[in-house]
Amino acid sequence: MKKVKIIISAILILCLTVCFAGCSSNHDKGSLKDNLIDGWNNWMQSFSKHALTKNKDLQGKKTNGVDAYTGTYIAAYDEFNGKELIFGGTGLERKNGNHLKVTYTLTIKEGSAELYWIAGNDEYTIANDGSENTKEYTISFGDNYIVLKGENLTGSLELVVQDAED
Repeated sequence: MKKVKIIISAILILCLTVCFAGCSSNHDKGSLKDNLIDGWNNWMQSFSKHALTKNKDLQGKKTNGVDAYTGTYIAAYDEFNGKELIFGGTGLERKNGNHLKVTYTLTIKEGSAELYWIAGNDEYTIANDGSENTKEYTISFGDNYIVLKGENLTGSLELVVQDAED
């Protein structure tokens, strides 16, 4: 009985992959392999949007850029406890390139905050003190999110993420 469930699950996954690849690929270009990869990437990108904190649940105002990886975010925090996944996504390759420039101003009046980048299973601190700076990142396959974590945070964040010029 378990083998039947596994086989049915595998067939369902294969059918969904082929379906998504067929629906979102350009059949005039590339091989079947390229079309499958593009379809899988598009599906992952659209699904990953659900991991981001919804605009109504953000502490500030977010303006999207060309995709979920870029834009502007301005927030004021008053004893904020929690995490906000502000920009990012999950995919194989980003259509606008994989180099991003992050410009931020983090002000901490009370409590603590950490602005960080999730890249796959790794986390990289962008800032954990009141500061302003510009940094560049290269996103890779998998999860890539910019997150603010606050503990009794009173302060503000101004964040701009844009495509870096190569």
